[in-house]
Amino acid sequence: MNKGFGNDFNKKNSNLDKNFLVEDIELSAQTKKAIFLAREGNFLESAKIYNDLILKGKSNHLTFHRLAGIYEKLGKRKEAFQCLQKAIDVKKNYAEAYCDIGRYLQDAKEIKGALNYFAKAIEYKPDLFGAYINIGNIYQKLGNLLEAMKYFQKSLEINNKIPITFYNIGTIYAIEKNYVDAERNYKSALECDKNFNPAKIGLAEIYLNTFNIKSLKKLKNYIDNAGLNEEDQITNLLTFFYLDCSPKNQYIRALNYSKSLGGKKRNNLQSKNNKKIKIGYISGNFNNHPVSKIMETIFINHDKKKFEIHAYSLNNVEDKITKNLKVNFKSFSCISSLSLKEAVTKIRLENLDIAVDLMGYTNKNMIKIFNERIAPIQINYLGFPGTTGISNMDFLIGDEFVVPKNFQKYYSEKVIRMPNSFINSIKYEYPSSKKVEQISSLPNKSVVLAAFHKTSKLSEEVVNAWANILIKSENTYLWLKKPIDSAKENLLSFFTSRKIDKERILFAKHVSSYEEHVSRYCSADIFLDTFNYNGHSTLVECIWSELPFVTLLGKSFSSRVGGSILHSLDLDELICNSIEEYIEKVVFYSSNKQKLEVLKNKINSQKKSGVFFNQKVFTKNLEEVYENILRMHY
Repeated sequence: MNKGFGNDFNKKNSNLDKNFLVEDIELSAQTKKAIFLAREGNFLESAKIYNDLILKGKSNHLTFHRLAGIYEKLGKRKEAFQCLQKAIDVKKNYAEAYCDIGRYLQDAKEIKGALNYFAKAIEYKPDLFGAYINIGNIYQKLGNLLEAMKYFQKSLEINNKIPITFYNIGTIYAIEKNYVDAERNYKSALECDKNFNPAKIGLAEIYLNTFNIKSLKKLKNYIDNAGLNEEDQITNLLTFFYLDCSPKNQYIRALNYSKSLGGKKRNNLQSKNNKKIKIGYISGNFNNHPVSKIMETIFINHDKKKFEIHAYSLNNVEDKITKNLKVNFKSFSCISSLSLKEAVTKIRLENLDIAVDLMGYTNKNMIKIFNERIAPIQINYLGFPGTTGISNMDFLIGDEFVVPKNFQKYYSEKVIRMPNSFINSIKYEYPSSKKVEQISSLPNKSVVLAAFHKTSKLSEEVVNAWANILIKSENTYLWLKKPIDSAKENLLSFFTSRKIDKERILFAKHVSSYEEHVSRYCSADIFLDTFNYNGHSTLVECIWSELPFVTLLGKSFSSRVGGSILHSLDLDELICNSIEEYIEKVVFYSSNKQKLEVLKNKINSQKKSGVFFNQKVFTKNLEEVYENILRMHY
């Protein structure tokens, strides 16, 4: 779920000329001309007029504020900031300028300074609702949802006609999984502005998380076209991975999305000829998270004689896994509280050879630092299954399966392919083979089809395929990850509408430990992968538990991960090229337990000698990729 859009309120509104006209009734002819030129998109000529007025002493605080808006349009943020400061110099109690300065500081992650300027804006103008929105947005990003809601509600009291206010309140409810109130507020945002697209994305995310297929279909026209033109900037790129499997569309959305981050193509960093290859891993998940579980063995097995590895955490939360990971790094730094400038400076001082982004556009990322270039070579790996669209992201690590060579055109990064799968096995203790009570109580000869995916991956297409499998194999039971109540009701309703007994739909009970979760795979017979967005760590867990899974091969990175894993294990017979084949293959294995045993034995033999399970070989292959990239670069 997207975590905030509040900053954009000021970006889109604070410097618009209409906000100032009431205070600047008698506009000069030159000012009118500058306003006209700006509205026509001629920002350079408009800026010249404003600067001329300033030189002639015919300016006021509004002149500087308008010029700040022009500079922002031109990408001259430093000059814009200086103009805002001059506006305050001219008029000390000019609240709007304080608010915009706060927003600049907020963007730079100078949180304390931003809060001070927003507070000053409210002091001078208590009904300046944009300041309340931005304060709320700060608290939301800090995880203080109660305080965030207080400020969003205050802004609503001042003005209930602005969509962003309802949107931000809806987002708080969505984070808390209160989807009823979230939906109500998103719809209120659209009542204010029917074209307010962030609310449409918010609704799509709700419907994905609640398996509300009927409502999701009503948004289909928007979903099909969202983010495909530069002017329509979507708020959450990852959401569309669940909805659209087209690599071309994903590429276009990424390119457009990346433009909102600012930044220019930079190639000004050179290698410092380090004695060892210095690699910096940037992640917000150096804790109990699937990415860290996969990366842990890489961090452990890195050749410390050749490589010096550093970690930069975007999250100050530490747990047992964090402590285990820390010992593998030359340095471990938390940069979550640093401004963009401070973070960039800190990492650059390390003189890295390679910076590896393990986040992409996932929650709590700091991908902007890669826009500023923190290392001569920057790599997108593992955390985000697709292209970033960022010109300063040099490479993406994949394999021949997730990104076939003829798909390079859909990636802004140069794709480097691992010799086997791009993903490796996770370090587990062997799971318990004891069947969980929920499964052991089923009738004899029952076949359990497990699908422990989050609800947002369960599209109508996916669940309909599963329904057809259940219809064709009467002895089968579908075992799902337990969702929220509304999603559970919608899922059961879907299956019963297909004349499937709801007793055949099982929901996995909550377990208290990760070990118990992994052990559940041993109680299933076949695992069912999702389509547009495959399982990732979930599929690795399957294989480690010797549970075969069936996958449908799509065209995008996120829809080909299952194929990559199976291909690396020489289990291509479980890769399907159509929904019909997917259904028939699951039905076939459901009625042939002997064939299933053959597959399980095949996985077991791979554990003893296969590359997928050899974590030292995988790390060595990854290191060779790093070395080859360095040679290519220099």
